[in-house]
Amino acid sequence: MRLLLLLLLIIGNNSYAATITVRVVKVSDGDTIPVLEDTTQHKIRLMGIDAPEKTQPFGNRSKQALANNIAGTS
Repeated sequence: MRLLLLLLLIIGNNSYAATITVRVVKVSDGDTIPVLEDTTQHKIRLMGIDAPEKTQPFGNRSKQALANNIAGTS
């Protein structure tokens, strides 16, 4: 974890993308999903999306819309 943080600080604003296979555990809100990579859980925040939190107006609709998109039923 420290190595990853150090690498991110060294790299700066350069973008790095990698493909990993994960399983979505649930949808937390309109822009956050916890996922499992093998037995490790990661919290993923979707870049470029500013969705309302669950307690804010339309928060539940935002959460449901993301869940529908992930499930492919939108």
